[in-house]
Amino acid sequence: MAKKYDLVIVGGGPAGLMAARTAGEEGLKVALIERKKDIPKIHRTCGGVININESSFGELVRYDDEKGEFNFQNTGFTIKYDGPSQDIFGFQIYSPGGKRLEFGEFSELRKNAKKNRLGMAISKEQLLRTLLEESERLGVSIFPNENVCSVTKNSTEVVVECEDGGTFTGTFVIAADGINSRIARGLKLNKERSFFGTTRDIALVLEGTNCPDPDGFLFMLTPRGVFSMIPLAAKNCYQLTASISNKNGKLLNLINYFLDKDQTFSRWYKDSKILQHRTACVVTLMSPLEKPFKDNVLFVGDACWRREISNLGALCTGWKASKSIASALKEGKPNEEGVKDYLDWYQEHYYRPHGNRKQTGRNFLKYLAPEDIDYLVEMPKQEFDQTMDIFKVVNSIGRTYGDLMTRIYEDRPDVMEKLMKVRENMEEDMKEQVKCGFRTV
Repeated sequence: MAKKYDLVIVGGGPAGLMAARTAGEEGLKVALIERKKDIPKIHRTCGGVININESSFGELVRYDDEKGEFNFQNTGFTIKYDGPSQDIFGFQIYSPGGKRLEFGEFSELRKNAKKNRLGMAISKEQLLRTLLEESERLGVSIFPNENVCSVTKNSTEVVVECEDGGTFTGTFVIAADGINSRIARGLKLNKERSFFGTTRDIALVLEGTNCPDPDGFLFMLTPRGVFSMIPLAAKNCYQLTASISNKNGKLLNLINYFLDKDQTFSRWYKDSKILQHRTACVVTLMSPLEKPFKDNVLFVGDACWRREISNLGALCTGWKASKSIASALKEGKPNEEGVKDYLDWYQEHYYRPHGNRKQTGRNFLKYLAPEDIDYLVEMPKQEFDQTMDIFKVVNSIGRTYGDLMTRIYEDRPDVMEKLMKVRENMEEDMKEQVKCGFRTV
């Protein structure tokens, strides 16, 4: 016998749990289904960062240290959090030889950390557990250890079927099942999306580093690939990540090379202790959903995005989707018209500004030698504006090097020739990246 609800939510990450709490507050009859037994437990590579003090996706978040809560200024909701954290001040991009593009002078920013921080690394597990407990208190029915295998629409409701035979029906469904969404695939939405290839990621949790400015989101370019590091909630702990799109690459070998053999960066980790090997993950890269809706299923968080939408984006889409569904049910509009405000809001703050950006195959490491990249990274003499917005980072770099092209041509025509090859071969390089991937439709 199918269990009947106003709303069935598939996925218990930040988007799904925020949707559950919000729908519970609205008085809806709600079921949340999650494949994990311990829903808040984090198993895969995941940085628990909340962007604060800088507008992102049309939202501005402040953290109240005295009350221990995040305040979402534009949407108006709050989330309690009084756990461990480390401050994050922005981006740093390092060349193979250790030159860097600095987005803010961290040594100065640290002098007033509460004012200048643009992110907080938190315990994502604690945040999710808080949302889960609040959802349960609000009457949301929680079903862990349930793996959804199909979502279909009949004349009056949406039917969610699980692998063990369990069936749930709802007037609406929220798909919060993350990157590589099974629901998007089942509803054939991936056929409308551009495919950009597949990445495989692996991460280590480290204690201690000799990095000069570890309290940022760092990218390190090396002859063997691009690595990243970000602070975690626990003091002096960091997540180091390696990512490849070559299906034959050995991830563990790659990250061990970086730690032990890279001439520039291995010295950062000579005193580090490995606390945890996090599970590797496979990510299918596709264009975001232009319309995150089909057959009374609303898509939120990573399920509708290119890859990670950010914790802030996940929380906000989960909140907005449930508010919209509650309004649709109260107004007697259990259809696309009833949730138009969610779709319009998503277009305004997500898809139009960021979603339809063209993905390119600019593979600088394929054409430029390490010393060429060192030269290019050392060229800009100005400090870039502090930001935690990757789109602003890309735009700033593009403008800066656009202004430097004449100088590069005059001083280093050999480097300019290589840069032209990068540009000329973008389409072919993208085809090669796609060829190595695993598309899910």
